[in-house]
Amino acid sequence: MESDEELELNRMISNIGFGRYQRRVLALCGLGWTADNAWMQCTACILPRVQRHYGVSNSKIGLMSSSMFLGLMCGALVWGPVSDRFGRLIPYKWTLVVSATFGLLASASPSFPFLCVCLFGLGSGVGGNMPVDGAIFLEFIPREKRHLLTMLSVFFSVGSVVTSAVALALLPPFSCPDAGTCDVSTQNNGWRYLLVTMSLLTIVMVVLRNGWFRLYETPKFLLQNKRRADVVMVLKKVATFNGKKQARDAQQSPIMDGAESDEAHAWLEWPETDADCASQRTDAGRVPHGWMRSAMRRVHEAANIKSHVKLLRPLFAPGLRRTTILVWAIWGIVAMGFTMFNVFLPKLLETHAPPSPGHSTQIAVYRDSLIYAISGVPGSLLGAWLVDTRLGRIYSMVLATSISGVALIGFAFAAKAHISALTVVASSVFGLTSTLMFAVIYAYTPEVFRPAVRGTACGMASAVGRVVGIVAPLVTGLLLEISTSVPLYVSVALLWMAAGCMFMLPIETRDIAA
Repeated sequence: MESDEELELNRMISNIGFGRYQRRVLALCGLGWTADNAWMQCTACILPRVQRHYGVSNSKIGLMSSSMFLGLMCGALVWGPVSDRFGRLIPYKWTLVVSATFGLLASASPSFPFLCVCLFGLGSGVGGNMPVDGAIFLEFIPREKRHLLTMLSVFFSVGSVVTSAVALALLPPFSCPDAGTCDVSTQNNGWRYLLVTMSLLTIVMVVLRNGWFRLYETPKFLLQNKRRADVVMVLKKVATFNGKKQARDAQQSPIMDGAESDEAHAWLEWPETDADCASQRTDAGRVPHGWMRSAMRRVHEAANIKSHVKLLRPLFAPGLRRTTILVWAIWGIVAMGFTMFNVFLPKLLETHAPPSPGHSTQIAVYRDSLIYAISGVPGSLLGAWLVDTRLGRIYSMVLATSISGVALIGFAFAAKAHISALTVVASSVFGLTSTLMFAVIYAYTPEVFRPAVRGTACGMASAVGRVVGIVAPLVTGLLLEISTSVPLYVSVALLWMAAGCMFMLPIETRDIAA
């Protein structure tokens, strides 16, 4: 049950509405989702080129993707709880900085193991974007606009499109030809150029997120930490940015019980109540080296494993236990099924294509990958509409996941028969429905958990998906030694298993306030 303060806060957010501030939050949080999928797609695109560059076998090339997913898992495990304890802004500001740094280091990799280490570091940064950025956007928008959370998946799809387009432009002309000998040190550096390009794009995202627009801490995090005066201050600034005047409404709110009141706009300068200040104020400026003491205290708290474990207990309360287990299972099973296909798509396409002189096969492979990426964009838009129909969140997930499995069966038959047109159609259908599936999953997960544990719950769900993502490339590499069709049929079975878990979810969030 929501407290009176939470109900009042939801009412005030609804009164403010969805305006300029929320649209900018959508765009800037969307950049985080763009970076997440852009880097995953980048790993998939460069995989065949790296394999040839370092002479890695099929059974071991999966280590490259697994390193990336290991970093993504660690990022989700760290940044999610950090956002619940110290605020959403710390991960928001730093995740992409870490990603860009390791992306540049990866482009200069002298060996395959060094590349894997850099991809781990890259993943540890970008892995925090989806759980944290999703929570930020959700906590700034009115309940009646929560279906727009699925719009973040549009940015997710755009990330794949951008990377695929850049890969099509850079990889074929700067990579070894499809057949014949090649000096990899001079003729096979396209994958390095792609890593540099994606790192530079990520730096542009950092500048936009940290310099173009000032994001405030979310009011629901502030309320959860008893910072009532800051809640009202943030709401006032958001309302003013949107062109609305909500000062009087904010002052009359029960949220301000225990906080001082004053005339008109004077509350913009209010300090917090004594109780709030005791838990939030630092000694900086009054006690020498106060900032250092505060920093050390935060490091100590961040390293306190027991305190992080305590955040998990509410997720297994009787009323939420089944939902938590099913949501995390869905993330894991879907990640396994999707990754087994998505990460190796260029590899699968290249394996089934007949060898040809020059780079014609590579051009065809990356062209088909681009078509596959573009096909996912409408899925996010369709998801934004579908979740508010009678299907709701749960049945929208079930429908999209089931059709994705059917599309993979079509892809397997078309690839085996070397019917290129049908292969493109099947992969495009899968791109559409899988993006729709993820759009709803990403919207449902933060909605079904309360703000106090939202970052942790979403971070753990993302981490489960990343853990499975570590294993999936290794398993797929081994299965490819048997047949290129085996991983596809395993993916189908996993996706249909996930659809069954979705069907058993007990809570439909369509009409529940977040």
